[in-house]
Amino acid sequence: MRPFSEDLRKRIIEAKRAGKSSAEVAKRFAVSARTVERYWARYAEQGHCRAKQIGGYRRARLADHQKVLTSWIEKQPDLTLEELVARCQKELQVTLSISGLWHRLKAFGLSYKKNDARRRAGSS
Repeated sequence: MRPFSEDLRKRIIEAKRAGKSSAEVAKRFAVSARTVERYWARYAEQGHCRAKQIGGYRRARLADHQKVLTSWIEKQPDLTLEELVARCQKELQVTLSISGLWHRLKAFGLSYKKNDARRRAGSS
């Protein structure tokens, strides 16, 4: 659900400033009385009633551990994702899924593929 526009929020605040009740303002602008009360409280507390950020604030669990992961892969390049997940749990106390680790390695630009000799389908 998208937040109400800032223009509508300003008009609600102006109507409340004019001394109208929350119910009257809510009816006029087709919003709930609780919405009017929240906007008014935020305006009184912060001086504005802009919408808060929606999403985009989650931080990756391995964001601070890029050097450690890089060193593990350099020392032992044939580590599997499962082994790396277990090592993160044991040594870094970071619990994550295999797909989560895969995405983080991709973001770091680290290689997670095995060498060509191990990936051949059959014997020569």
